[in-house]
Parts: sequence; structure tokens; C-alpha cells
Amino acid sequence: MPKTGQRLLSMSRRQIRFETQANVWLISLYYGLLGFLIVGIAYVLDMRLFIGEHASFFQVDYELTRQIISSLVAGIITLNAFTLNSILVVLTNFSGQFTPRMLLTFIADRKTQHAVGIFNMVFVFILFSFFMINDGTAEYYAAFPTLTILLMFFALATFVFFINHAVKWMQVPNLTFNMKNESEKQILTTLVEDLEPYRTQEPKKEEMELNEDEGTILYAKDSGFIQVIDFKSLFQYAEKKGLIIRLEKRIGEFVLKDIPLLTYWKREDCDVNEAFICSKLFVGRKQTEVQDIEFGVNKLKEIAIKSIGNDDPNTVKNAILQLSDLLLSISEITHFTPYLTDQEGNLRLIINEETFDYYLYSSFSHISIYAKEDPVITNDILHAVSLLASSTSTANHKSVWMFAMMVARGYQAPFAFAYHEKDFYTHLEKISHMTRNYEGYTQLEKELKERLNNPTFA
Repeated sequence: MPKTGQRLLSMSRRQIRFETQANVWLISLYYGLLGFLIVGIAYVLDMRLFIGEHASFFQVDYELTRQIISSLVAGIITLNAFTLNSILVVLTNFSGQFTPRMLLTFIADRKTQHAVGIFNMVFVFILFSFFMINDGTAEYYAAFPTLTILLMFFALATFVFFINHAVKWMQVPNLTFNMKNESEKQILTTLVEDLEPYRTQEPKKEEMELNEDEGTILYAKDSGFIQVIDFKSLFQYAEKKGLIIRLEKRIGEFVLKDIPLLTYWKREDCDVNEAFICSKLFVGRKQTEVQDIEFGVNKLKEIAIKSIGNDDPNTVKNAILQLSDLLLSISEITHFTPYLTDQEGNLRLIINEETFDYYLYSSFSHISIYAKEDPVITNDILHAVSLLASSTSTANHKSVWMFAMMVARGYQAPFAFAYHEKDFYTHLEKISHMTRNYEGYTQLEKELKERLNNPTFA
């Protein structure tokens, strides 16, 4: 079996759906088949029912029909090639400036895929129409020239729409917004469907005290990234067999062969199908966004970091604000507890504990390191953190305040303008008020002013 076929068979159904939606070839195939269908309809009308012989509204002889179709074959090829070549050149430059993942995100956009599919449909129709018309079968045509002209106008309208769509999509605010929406759609919906119905804060205490010596460890058979975990199937199997399964690695982590993947505890009289359990953890050669929250965060973070190097503060600000919105969505939808229980409250699945701190630091800490001497970007980070402090639940306020202090203490340059300094302390004060850390702010402000205003530091 070809490697592509083996790879598809090794994927979960959700991963296959994600991969097919992210590739343009599938929708192009659908539109190509639609083009064949339209050719068949035109063939029946003109070369079986001979409507061209009887039509009075649009009757075209063989020679003119052939000229129309042959001219438009070259036209649709040129239109298709020019459009795709121009867009790919622009996107390649954008990928180098921002992130290589941007090209994949653009290709996965449904509007892009439909536009490319329509070009292919028109090309298939015109090309096969050129080979099908025959003066020995019919002298006059109506369906072929009519449909050819109509579809060519449709292709021209699609061309205008596609250029307009590409220009709008590549504007920085739309770019970061689309990436954030894609992450929310692929990640948060998946997590809500798979995990939230079973999460609990406090499972039965005796089940939490597991004897490590009694657990059975299952190891990775191949090296790669953990792309997808079929939580629902694992949970149902654990419930059926009375197992407790603990995942040792999180989605998106890279594992080497023979590294522990999970540990399970069973009843003495229970037969466990270990191959079935291992088959529900899918390891592949690259990270995907199907379930990996951090991968979606990293895309926006990468845009921000590259924009710092390109001296593009507006793009940095947009990426930071979209990151804060994504973090808010994660905190609202996902309860950060590792325990999944059945309806009776029995512990069935333990996943890696993920806290709001983890995603907060994963989003902004790397950016703050690159911005440690840039007061504008540092203020943008603090502004985003203050927005989070005002929107997220009180349970996350301590994490937000601790992170704000880390960003403030990591800033290393003196303020060249009083406005930036005022903005800096205003954001910190606002965060301290929202998180109820008034005394902490007073001490932090004194510490920072002594350090940043020290002449030897400047």
C-alpha cells in the first residue's frame, strides 16, 4: 500500500476530516466532477436531443462553436495560472515575514478552496467540450456555446472575488483574526465535545491514591508528535473494563520510541486489550491543530515575534490582542482539571494537568523576552494582560498578577518618553486593582522606579 494510504489509515476520523478540509485537492476534485456532469448535460442536449437544430434564441454552427471553445480554453488556463502564481508569490513573501503556517491557513480557507475549485470546474468543462463537439454528429449547437460563455463569465466573477478575498485576507488585522478563529474552531470545539462532559474537580479520594507498582505502563511504538487522542473511545473502554487510565504525555509533545505513553490500573479479573488502547493515541511526523491548544497559540506568537524583528509594532499589537482573546476563550470553556469521571463519579481517565498559568506564559513570556527593551510592545503586553484581568474569572487573578509582575521586572530599558512610563505604571496599577493586589503594586512600583530611573542603569 502507498505511504499516503498507510498514513490515512493510521489517522483518526477527526484527523482525516481535518486533513481533507485543509487540502485544496479534495474540493477541486468535487468541482472537477461537477464540470464532467455539466459536460454530460450539454452533450445530451446538443448531440442527443439536438436542441441546436431547433433553437431560435441562440443557434451557433460548428465552426463558431469550435472557435469560441478553443479561444476560451487558453483563456481559462491563463486566468488560472496568473491568479494562483500571483497569490503564491505574495503569500510566500508573507510567510517569510510572518509565519510559514500562514500559507496553509490561506489554502485551508473555504473561500480560497471554492475559488480554486470553480476555476478547475470551468477548465474541465471547456476542455472536454472542445473534444466532444463534432460536425459529423451535429451541425448546430446551443447548450455548449451557451454554457461555455456563462461559465466563463462565472470564472471572471470568481477571479474578481478571489483577488478581493486575498487582498482582504492578507491585511494584518484580518490575518491574525482568521488565525485566532481557526484555533478556536478546531481546538475549543474539540475539547468541549471530548472532555468537558466528564471533567470533575474532586473524584473519589481513594481512587486518587493509586499504587504506582500496580500500574501497567504502555510505551510508544514510534517517535513523533502526539497529534490526536481519542478521549471518548479511551473513556468508554475504561468505563467498560473498570480501568483507570493516566496519560503520561500531553497532545503536541514529541515522544521517542519506547517512552511511556500511559499507565493503566485494572481489576484482577479483567482482560485488557493493550493494542486497542495504544491505537487511540495517534503519533505523527508533525504537530496539528486538531486538539493541540498550544499549537494554535504558537502561530499567533510566532507572528508577534517575527514582527518585532521586522520593526512592525502594529502587527505585534494585533497578534497580542488576538492571543488575549484566545486565552479568554480557553479559560471560559475549559476547566483546568485533569480528572475525568463517569456518571457514577468513578475516576476513569487522568490527563496531564494544564493550568491557566501554562497557557498564559506560553502565549506572552517569549514575546516579552524579545520586547524587554521596547516600552511600546511591553505596554501592549500589559494592556492585553489587563484586559484578561477584567474578563477572566477570579480564580485566574493570581496567575494574571504574577505574570504582570514578571513582565514588568523583565523590562530592561529606561523610558525615553514620559508617556510610555505613565502607560506602563497605569497598566500595572489597573491589573493590581482588578486582581486585588494593592500592596503588591506599591512595592513593585517602588522597586521598578529605583531600578529603571537609576542613572547607572541608563
